[in-house]
Amino acid sequence: MTPSQGQRLWTIDYVRAFTAMLGVSVVFITLMAYMAIYAIREFQVDETAGGIAASAFVAGGALSRVLIGKYLDFVGRKRTLAVTLAVFVICSLIYPIIDHYGLLVLLRFIHGAAFGISSTVISSVAVTLIPAGRLSEGLGYISLAGTVANAIGPFAAIQLHQHASSLWVFGFTTVCAVVSFLAVLPMQIPERQPSPEEYQRRWRVRASDLIGFKAAPVATVGLLTTLSFSVVMTYLPSYLVGMNMASTASVFFFIWAMGMLLVRLFAGRIQDRHGENVVIPGALVALIAGLVIISLADSLWQFIIAAFLGGLGHGTVLPGLQAVAVKRTTPERVPIAVSTHYIALDSGLAIGPPMLGFIIGLAGYPYLYVAGASLALLGLVIYWLAHGRYAKVAAASVQK
Repeated sequence: MTPSQGQRLWTIDYVRAFTAMLGVSVVFITLMAYMAIYAIREFQVDETAGGIAASAFVAGGALSRVLIGKYLDFVGRKRTLAVTLAVFVICSLIYPIIDHYGLLVLLRFIHGAAFGISSTVISSVAVTLIPAGRLSEGLGYISLAGTVANAIGPFAAIQLHQHASSLWVFGFTTVCAVVSFLAVLPMQIPERQPSPEEYQRRWRVRASDLIGFKAAPVATVGLLTTLSFSVVMTYLPSYLVGMNMASTASVFFFIWAMGMLLVRLFAGRIQDRHGENVVIPGALVALIAGLVIISLADSLWQFIIAAFLGGLGHGTVLPGLQAVAVKRTTPERVPIAVSTHYIALDSGLAIGPPMLGFIIGLAGYPYLYVAGASLALLGLVIYWLAHGRYAKVAAASVQK
């Protein structure tokens, strides 16, 4: 469908949804960047335990997404969002009074579960607020919240840690959580009433109640894309330190974020007008090229080129795939499709570093990024076989 000029996207409720997503995303990224440092310093644990304190948030988010897709409309979208964001605020307030490492990990898990539910619901609600002909564009703008959070979160965590204290870090994240909570309270959220048949089988849990199988093929592409990105986020700083190019890391991630920001301003609009095959394959090729260049680079300008290409590809693929997942499913199963998409992304971030990190000791960093490029290439193949070739035929039939 070609978007018409009369389809208004930036309604007040859409702006509120964006604000809520930005707030929870900043909390997520800021504490992911800070938590390992905090756990090691405050509880005298080793680096592995510090990493567990950080990643427990992702685990809680992934588990909660599995269940929320099925039960969201039974509880109510507005009620679910208000309650989980209230829990999100409370968790943000509790960090300074935690005095035991085990309690910290438990809090991180609960906090992550609240994030997983709230971000899934916000995305599901955003789908109902976006005009049908502007779905990719609208989801692309919502995903900008994550891009902005990636720019703000680590900077805020490091600066507040170095120049203030942990109380300032947790105060900052609490303010962001409160902003999200306040943003959703006045929202007019469209609710969907489950059918009598759905009520009858609400306690019956099958695989199809937890995973959107129509969305699964494109979610698999998202998983592979995130696996590829995870080795950049986790291992590139240490790679550059070993090359005596430590200062290049901050430049690299800034350029990557700018590439994501730039492309998300227009890629969704192009996808709505011309179809996903005009956007997603090219974005995957850009990501593959960026990873290959990283494996070969030995100068600042080469890493800048790699970061820009990688950011363009990464920034385009994920919201584009989410739009495809929503289009492939029926309206009543949109929350399940959205949760399936995010489960895939969470899984990629969680399992990528331990799954691929052994390559460093076996063959070196360059081959790690070749492996990342190979996974993105596999994602391109899966996308084309599972969806792209059919989307092309469908577009051709419409033109006829």
